[in-house]
Amino acid sequence: MPVLIPYYLQRGFSMQQVFLLQVVFGTFTLILEVPSGYLADLWGRKNTLILGAVFYALGYVYLYFARSFVDFLGVQVLLGTAMSLSSGTDLALLYAWLNHENKTERALTTQVIANRQLAQVGSESLAALVGGVLVFWSFAQVLQVQMLVAVLPLGIALALNEAPYTKMRADHRANARTVYQHVFVQDPFLRALFVNQMIWSLSTFVAVWTFQKYWQDLSIPLRWFGVLWAIFNGTVGLVGKRVHAWENRWGSHLLLHGLSGLSLAGFVLMAAALWGFQTAQITPASASYGLWIALGLLAGLCFQVSRGITGVLMREAFNWRLPDDFRATANSLSSMAFRLGFAILGPVMGWLIDHQGMAVALGVMALIFGGAYVYSMRPLIRQLPAHIPPLP
Repeated sequence: MPVLIPYYLQRGFSMQQVFLLQVVFGTFTLILEVPSGYLADLWGRKNTLILGAVFYALGYVYLYFARSFVDFLGVQVLLGTAMSLSSGTDLALLYAWLNHENKTERALTTQVIANRQLAQVGSESLAALVGGVLVFWSFAQVLQVQMLVAVLPLGIALALNEAPYTKMRADHRANARTVYQHVFVQDPFLRALFVNQMIWSLSTFVAVWTFQKYWQDLSIPLRWFGVLWAIFNGTVGLVGKRVHAWENRWGSHLLLHGLSGLSLAGFVLMAAALWGFQTAQITPASASYGLWIALGLLAGLCFQVSRGITGVLMREAFNWRLPDDFRATANSLSSMAFRLGFAILGPVMGWLIDHQGMAVALGVMALIFGGAYVYSMRPLIRQLPAHIPPLP
């Protein structure tokens, strides 16, 4: 991941094509997201994770041999299928164990979600350091190791144990009606959580896919990308571990204001730093080079802090309100909405970067998500007192 966009650019792809690849990935995830989550609830979470791990391995083997843009589209199809099979299924399996052991207190589930996020971004940080070192030799070295590592999820999935849970009925139409009514009709607060989780996850995801191009525009050498990616991912995990304490100290409403405000600040500050850097014609030899780089990187870290809070606070609040029998389906619905949002916003961001410049593209995103804060986040915060019990 820390050198993926430079690899695409070396292949001669434009930023619009880079975002198009992610849209194809997201579209296949989108199409299969709910069917795969439903499959997990009916067929079993472990079986679904094993199938997803097989597609991951196939996708990264294909990535090693991919040469044309069409090849890379094929890679996205395989990886999108893998993502849809695992997305939401792992959380459902995890919560099933918590419920089986009668450990459903919010304090515990918040800690578990934080630990899961820390494990995820911690491993990504380690991988970023390895990838950043391997690229010293060539991109081929990175792809070779990636291909070998891609078989590890299959071993993990085969070794999992699945907690017993009540599976959904075979009446598919009734099941769909039950999920829809529970998430979108019966509980307005759950519906607001669903929408805001999608919006603010999307805000940080759009930003993440600009980081590497942004670092290139700031003239940061490629050899530092792995280190920066590791630091950025590590920030997400460390922040997630503090969410429980911060919610106790400041309350959910301040954290929700904070996660949205940090995303908005990130877009504005990244745009300002790049505009100032380019306007002043800063080079690595300039005396103020370090200050501009520091401002641009700190702006990027705003998104990672926001992502760390969102990934624990909102995900836990959403899952805490879902019954075991269709938790995977509901999480897949959430992921589907997220992927649909990126399928719309991703190409817009890519086009803006290619035709208007990175600074303008970031400014437009700030306006879009500023509107989302006013019309989506603030109504959610107004509902908090009646729906979020305090953490012990």
